Amino acid sequence: MQSRKRTKRLRGPVQQFSARLAALRVLIEDDPAVAGDQALKLIEEYLESLARSYGYRDDGSMGRYAMFLRGRSEEGGVPDELLDRIEGYTQVRNCLAHTYGLQTNPALAMELLGFVEQLLKHDATTAAQLMTRDVRSIRASERLVRARDLMLKDGYGRLPVLSDAGEIAGLLTERDIVAAQVLAERAGRPLGVLTVAEALPTDAAERIALVSPDTSREAVADLLRRPGVIACLVRAIGKSNEPPIGIITHADLLYRM
Repeated sequence: MQSRKRTKRLRGPVQQFSARLAALRVLIEDDPAVAGDQALKLIEEYLESLARSYGYRDDGSMGRYAMFLRGRSEEGGVPDELLDRIEGYTQVRNCLAHTYGLQTNPALAMELLGFVEQLLKHDATTAAQLMTRDVRSIRASERLVRARDLMLKDGYGRLPVLSDAGEIAGLLTERDIVAAQVLAERAGRPLGVLTVAEALPTDAAERIALVSPDTSREAVADLLRRPGVIACLVRAIGKSNEPPIGIITHADLLYRM
């Protein structure tokens, strides 16, 4: 339970770190010295975020955060072998900070970016760690306009659809709603009379792969590679009629690639 709570708190920062890493991949072509310096900063900020999720409250540095995280790998923390490398990078950063004119060379900058990738991938090894929690779903019998309003209001691009018995019936996308609206207008029917079930295409159930919280990242990636699969829905083992507890899309994997 401790690890799951930590992952929920870290999810937002991991996405931000991944976006910054993507920017550094572009920057390194023009300015490897700056990219390397920013990669070191990213490592420190990631460690700080992780350490504070475990209860660290003091001021710190890359070395102090690494020391605090020692021995926590079984709880989902950084393995000791990666922390060993971080201690080496701590010395590199101290040297850069105290030696005038010294900069990271292109080879070291590339190495640092690769290490950041390792950290972010390690942070998500199971479906429970990858998924977006508190996923919104909708009943097949509900009005389609409610699904549309949920998407517009909360920024969803897709919604899991449940039967009245709670079984997962499929995945509704923005495209489905647009297509249903066009067909309704041509038939002279107001969108307000349509149900979610009427907008679901015949392959709506095939867009989804069902996984348990402990499904591995590799298995999730394999499922999302299947033709037509848009998302993995996560639900507890042995409860076939429970709402999904999370959703994983291709974007969730991109944050760790």
